[in-house]
Amino acid sequence: MVYRHLNEKDRFYIEQRLSEGDSLRSIARALGFSPSTISREIKRHTPIDFKGLYCHRLTSRCAQEKRANAKQGQAFRQISEEAKMLIHQRLSTHTSPDVISQELIREHDIQVSESTIYRYIYDDREQGGELYKNLPHSGKPYKKKVNRGDQIKIPNRVGIEHRPAIADEKTEFGHFEIDTVVGRDHQSYLLTLVDKANKMCCIRKMPNKQAKTVINTFMNVVGSTFFDFKTITSDNGTEFAGHEAISKITEADFYFARPYRSCDRGLNEHTNGSPSVI
Repeated sequence: MVYRHLNEKDRFYIEQRLSEGDSLRSIARALGFSPSTISREIKRHTPIDFKGLYCHRLTSRCAQEKRANAKQGQAFRQISEEAKMLIHQRLSTHTSPDVISQELIREHDIQVSESTIYRYIYDDREQGGELYKNLPHSGKPYKKKVNRGDQIKIPNRVGIEHRPAIADEKTEFGHFEIDTVVGRDHQSYLLTLVDKANKMCCIRKMPNKQAKTVINTFMNVVGSTFFDFKTITSDNGTEFAGHEAISKITEADFYFARPYRSCDRGLNEHTNGSPSVI
């Protein structure tokens, strides 16, 4: 294993992934570092004055590393002109680097990793480009908020801290994240369900996001698929007040994320940004 320090491009990648609600574990895996290293980096460079916003530009070592890694970055970022053209096209529609990477392999037989695309976007920004403005959720700060769990009015709520650890390992099918998405017109709604292990996603339209509607829509999902549910995790929205009915239908344990911590459901938050606007 090759050991190295986090450089400026790595920090840009961390900043973007945090803004999209991704977990520290997934960020660490993509960069080849341990989760504890990423955690220390965030704590070290998240000034109180900036209200919990991690920003790679605030680190004191950036200028030195920029010069030291200039040649290394150029060699690392050898992307073909065809790939660059395709990346630009897909970014113009606000497609995430994760989806772009998968599409390049599937549709064009071009292998460019998600982290490489992020670093290519970083290089473009350093040269005055504006590709980064097309990133989904661009500019959304990562904030630590005060826990207001005592304000949650969901009966018999069970927190994510009680969820089996294997659900975080993403090695076993059946551990799902569930959420609702509101359209820009605030008159259209989606129920999204995604498996943490294989990222299989199921999306259903709803007339509203009332608790009864969520239960009925979920029953439709169960009746038309062959999912084997082990755990289900949601945010603390009141639309999931009927979680006990969902648990009874699936015989799965239902858990709620920590209030205001979208990183507890990073995969679902990321998936919700991928569908077209409804």
